Amino acid sequence: MGLIELKGKKYNVVGGTYYDLETNDEVVNVLERCRMNNTRVVLDYGDTTTGKSWNERYDVTGRIGRSSGRIKVPLLIHNKRSTGGGMVLTRCIIGIKESKGSKALYRFKGEEN
Repeated sequence: MGLIELKGKKYNVVGGTYYDLETNDEVVNVLERCRMNNTRVVLDYGDTTTGKSWNERYDVTGRIGRSSGRIKVPLLIHNKRSTGGGMVLTRCIIGIKESKGSKALYRFKGEEN
């Protein structure tokens, strides 16, 4: 991973994609693999300290793409006909699963009580 600072914000750059510095390394690896393999996913956003889900139901399913600007951030592309999508809140991801079959690709692993 490469560390870069632009406009006062630090990013990890992996495969040309800029990830928030607070993003879990495993999340970065899974998102990059999904982007490269064009895997359709369902994201679970939540508190990355406690693992508590925000239970978001909208704008959490699609393929991982990236923006085309100078800072290429991950985007969630709704379907193959879509030409863009919303930015993925990478530092808030507590779960990633395949949309077909629901195979878990990443799950938050907090401290055991």
